[in-house]
Amino acid sequence: MLRFYCEVARAAYRRQLMYRWANLAGLFTNVFFCIVISSVMIALYHARPAVSGYNLRDALSYTWIAEALVMVVMTFGWTDLMLTIRTGEVVTDLSKPCDFFLYWCSRELGRTLYYFLFRCLPVYLAGLLIYRVEYGAGWLIWPAFFGCLALGTLTGIVFRVLLNLAAFWILEARAIIVLGTTIALFFAGLYLPVAFFPPWLRALAAWLPFNGMMNAPAQIFLGKLGGLPLLFVLGLQLSWLLILALFVRLVTAVATRRVVVQGG
Repeated sequence: MLRFYCEVARAAYRRQLMYRWANLAGLFTNVFFCIVISSVMIALYHARPAVSGYNLRDALSYTWIAEALVMVVMTFGWTDLMLTIRTGEVVTDLSKPCDFFLYWCSRELGRTLYYFLFRCLPVYLAGLLIYRVEYGAGWLIWPAFFGCLALGTLTGIVFRVLLNLAAFWILEARAIIVLGTTIALFFAGLYLPVAFFPPWLRALAAWLPFNGMMNAPAQIFLGKLGGLPLLFVLGLQLSWLLILALFVRLVTAVATRRVVVQGG
């Protein structure tokens, strides 16, 4: 079955290759918003030389890392599964001789790989060229960075699947998906670095599953997270991933009892 899921991921990756112009438009959008936010950061640091232990280059690097990762860890407005539930096409997926949850995770992994190569890397390269952001704290951080990013990406996929499963109970679940994604991206640190949060909100964000999607990888990349705190963050990420995966399986089992196929 592993080969089957690899083929599903490969097919999803190749499907994304057909939307080159859409990806190019999205790439320019990401770069544009990064430039706007970077301008705000520069204005902020004209008034204060350091904020929460971040200098200007740290803040700019964080901004570009977060924007580069947004399509990888938490695609805004992903409704593919919701649409199959609403139209009834989900019955086809449920009838396939494979695990429904792993099938959708494999599809998203293929799409994620595409966005990592053709959206994430070009966006951060633009930041390197325009603002000379960080290259990384050193080569030793790369294993921890990619390990943290992998856990964050998988958590993002499972969370998106969970939001889409609401369509089994609600005809139009877009509002729930948009709300859940917005909350996730806020606590992940897309709109504002988590280090800039008030202490009580920062402490809350550190315990949520979204912290490992953008904030933790960015802190590792900038050399601000290591040692025992890093091990704790990775352990917490893995725990959240397992909890969410088990919860999605439970919700799926309950939801599929509501599926009625006419004629059989």
